[in-house]
This record gives sequence, C-alpha cells and structure tokens, in this order.
Amino acid sequence: MTHAVAIVPALNRADTVGATVTALRTVPDVLDVIVVDDGSRDRTAAAAAAAGARVIELARNRGKAAAVAAGIAASGAPDVYLLIDADLGDSAALAADLLQPVAQGEADMTIAVFDAAESQSGFGLVKAFAARVLRSETGLELAEPLSGQRAVRGPLMRSLQLAPGFGLEIGLTLDAADRGARISEVEIGFSHRQTGRDLSGFAHRARIGRHVYLAVVARTGWPKAVSSLVASLLSRIISAASRVPVRGRGQRLSSAARHSWQRARQFRLPRLVRDLRSWRPLRRRRTRGP
Repeated sequence: MTHAVAIVPALNRADTVGATVTALRTVPDVLDVIVVDDGSRDRTAAAAAAAGARVIELARNRGKAAAVAAGIAASGAPDVYLLIDADLGDSAALAADLLQPVAQGEADMTIAVFDAAESQSGFGLVKAFAARVLRSETGLELAEPLSGQRAVRGPLMRSLQLAPGFGLEIGLTLDAADRGARISEVEIGFSHRQTGRDLSGFAHRARIGRHVYLAVVARTGWPKAVSSLVASLLSRIISAASRVPVRGRGQRLSSAARHSWQRARQFRLPRLVRDLRSWRPLRRRRTRGP
C-alpha cells in the first residue's frame, strides 16, 4: 500500500475547501490531508478542520510555495505527495487517477491536464512562456505547464528547493527534469474556480507571470528567460491577430469569425494588432532610368 499525503494550500477558500477535503479523504492511499491556511481572512481553517483535515495556520500570507513547504515539513516522509488546490471541491476525488502512475512506479511526477473548457483563462502569455521554456530546457511538450494539481514521488519532492510564490510549478518541473525524473501528464476532469477577466483577475495573472518569470531566471539565466518571453509574446500576438476575420464590403461574418472578433475585442487588442491580418507591405515600384 502506498502512503500518500495530500497538501492543500488555501487562501480565503472557506467556500470550497471543505468539499475538497471531503473528496480527498475518499481517495485510496491518501492517509492524511493537510490544509495549509495561508493567512486567510475568512473561516478557511475552520471549514477544513470540520471536514477532517489536519490544519496548519500561517500567521500571514506567505505565498503558495511557502504554504506547500509548510505542509511538506509537517508530513513526515510519505511515499507520494498530492498537491491539490483548495477550489477543486467534489472533483478532487479524481486525484486517484493522478496518484496511480506514481504509486505504481510508472512516473516520478504527474501533472493534471484539465478539460479544455476549464483551462481557458486570459491571454495565455504566461502559459505559453512556461511551455516554451520547458520545451527548450527539458524537451518536454506539456499542455498544462502551470497546473497546480500534481502527484510527486516523496523522496524527489523532499529533495527539491521550491521556487517562491506562484513560481512553484514551473520550478518543480524544471528541477525534477534536471534530476532525470519521469514526468507525464494525465487528463483529468477536475473543475475549479476560474480567475475572472476583470481588473483583479488580470492583476492576479500578472503576479503569477512575475513569479513564473523570476523562477525561470533563477534556473536558466535572464538572457534565455527574456528571449523566451519575447518569443512567446510575439507568438500570442500573431495567434490572436490570425483569428481576427477580414471581410469585404457586403459580406457577413460566420459564427466562428464573429467569435474570434468578439474574443479579440474582449482583450482590447490595439487596432494595429487587430489589423495585422489584413495588412500588406507596399511594394516598391521600379523606376526606369533616364
């Protein structure tokens, strides 16, 4: 039997952490569920304890990586760690599929891939940047390079130096690959609370992007990090521009074209970017000599 410990970092998740803990306690081989309350201002700790979790309360918000580190320090020496976000609710029971390959010795780290509808969020720059860095540095082609839902072999997890904040996931993957770990993705129907596309949502994604960038700089150096970031930005701009429809006078847009146009407007792309697809460089006319 595999001894697995689930670590759930939580910040102001009183609404979902109880259901998440209850679901995790049904997963075979999960002998302990540790919720690390990362300085919440609501009843996260009380809700987690009521659901049967062992709760560690941090006096102030220290970030996701620090919360996970606190959970690892209190876990003993399990065979496998499950890293699970507090907003999965009832779907956290599907973590059994994430745990199985590691428990059976088929992988050292597994990463959950959400359904397409669940994985959509912002402009996609940070995700594209992380995927490009991993492809360049490790050869891994990951669909969800920043997924927080993971199973990691115990000795491997305890040997890694965690990247601060939201740099946790990219740091885990880069460091584990550097040690020759077997890393694979598993498609799982998790559901979670998506970050909104309002001002606070984009501010949150900006913080994630900053942490991911700093974790990459610490591991690859700033020249590689900058070149990957620029390449990812250009790729996302071109991709977004290519979805903008071009129509002639009197033509109606198809439903797919309207969707692309609405998506471009939603992100408020500059007019120059929106017009890239219809732009054509002027050709110089050859002039004859006298």
